[in-house]
Amino acid sequence: MNKSIAGPAWCFLLLASASPAGETAIEVASRKQLFTDYKFIQSAEGVSLTMNPPARTGAILIEPDAPWEKNLSIGSYSSVVKENGRVRMWYEVLGRAHEPRANPDFMGVAYAESTDGIHFKKPVLGLVEFEGSRQNNLVLPADPKLMSIAGGSVLIDENPNCPPAERYKSWQKIYPKKGSGIKGPHRVWVSADGLRWNLSARPVTGLRAADTQSTWFWDPRISRYVGFTREWIQFPGEGHFRAASYNESDDMHSWEKMQIALEPDEADAAAGIRPLIDPAKMTVSRERVMPAEPAAGKSSARERAAENDPDADPVPPPGSAVDIYGPGVVPYTEADGVYLSLMSMFHHWNEATGPDTADVRLGVSRDARHFQRPGGRKPFLGVGPSDAFDSKWIWALPRPIRMGDELWIYYFGSSKDHSGRPAAAAGQRTQGISRAVMRLDGFMSADFDYSGGSILTPPLRFEGSRLEFNLDTGAGGVGRVEILDERGGPIDGFRLQDADALNGNSVRTVASWRGKTNVSPLAGRIVRLHLKMRSARLYAFQFR
Repeated sequence: MNKSIAGPAWCFLLLASASPAGETAIEVASRKQLFTDYKFIQSAEGVSLTMNPPARTGAILIEPDAPWEKNLSIGSYSSVVKENGRVRMWYEVLGRAHEPRANPDFMGVAYAESTDGIHFKKPVLGLVEFEGSRQNNLVLPADPKLMSIAGGSVLIDENPNCPPAERYKSWQKIYPKKGSGIKGPHRVWVSADGLRWNLSARPVTGLRAADTQSTWFWDPRISRYVGFTREWIQFPGEGHFRAASYNESDDMHSWEKMQIALEPDEADAAAGIRPLIDPAKMTVSRERVMPAEPAAGKSSARERAAENDPDADPVPPPGSAVDIYGPGVVPYTEADGVYLSLMSMFHHWNEATGPDTADVRLGVSRDARHFQRPGGRKPFLGVGPSDAFDSKWIWALPRPIRMGDELWIYYFGSSKDHSGRPAAAAGQRTQGISRAVMRLDGFMSADFDYSGGSILTPPLRFEGSRLEFNLDTGAGGVGRVEILDERGGPIDGFRLQDADALNGNSVRTVASWRGKTNVSPLAGRIVRLHLKMRSARLYAFQFR
């Protein structure tokens, strides 16, 4: 089960002030290190780990406004990368007209790009025929008459042995048309440029289950592909719930080593709303007070719909107050050894009363298998106001994009719930892709109390000649750092009394001691950092 990272300073993990000499040092080299967990906290006092949600801009950047999109809507499952100064987006498009509880006849992927990440152009590519014309920005599927596709993600393959013709990959769920001869349910598309795609002839095998937007990446830590898919899980005699699985592959086609990585736990199960008691509608049976018996043969609305429509979406009744609807797992490439989950959490207390909505929660991990869910289960990216386009449904696009010293998280938002019911106060613009903005490395911070606090790190070994912090002291906060030897003893020239005060807000705050910043004499040695700060937020550190 997932465990939340402790928040209040008074319940913060407190360990011995120093570990025995000879303890294995953490090799940080010159890589950036984040305070997403306790890895770099040997002991602490007056400090709490805090989740820092991004700020929604509220501006729609992409919506179905091109001439060829008059019969299309945007779906949740889109992808974004930054390459050669361009922000490139592959966004899911769906046919508007379709039968209730049935998939649209057309489901595909369109392309847009931007030089500033805000103003996107939809180039006419002439690649896919749709409604009798190729004057559009569609890129997948190549022939909509043969299939529809959905639930995919587009990324650049970082495998050093990846052929140039397959540098872009898209793992998609296939919905073949009758007589097409196409086999699914999952296939891999490959491309040299992200625009012209070829369907790989090899099937995808080894997955136990997979739904919604699967994410994947090449993980150099294990020299294999890692993929995350959505799972349906049912316990005997109980309802279903959604979870996310971890899988490994050498080629993105044959998957193995499946394990559940994200699932609802006891805290999620307790998130339902207690039913109201109406004594007038209750009956007494021995020692039990029970609701009135349902009429004979009466079934749920979902079951009745399925009885009348054999093609209805086979979504079972919920077994949990909240599900993990999509994993959204990616490596955080700006730092060392951090994996992020921008997981979509689907809230549905019960079928009759709702809600039927989703927001985004944060998960952090060091191995991509075991995730902590910080912030007391508060939303990392919540829904917008009741009259906003994103008031009912939020879905983060995988992989935050670095823009200068900020991270931009693009997300799909809708004022319609999972069942397609519009919000009563919704305006004319009911869906679109927007962005939320946050500080570089700012997912979590070690927050030092107003009255002061301290952190002692485990033994470290570094490379470089200076020490930088991603630090915000605000106007009146202050920080100092001393470097200790392996046993926790002081080192001449780097004592706390030598340390210059750090005050300000910068992602590259340089530590100094009596004006000197050079730490290269200590490179290669086993050392510890002792951080003394007040009214400050510390996000990361890095030797350079």
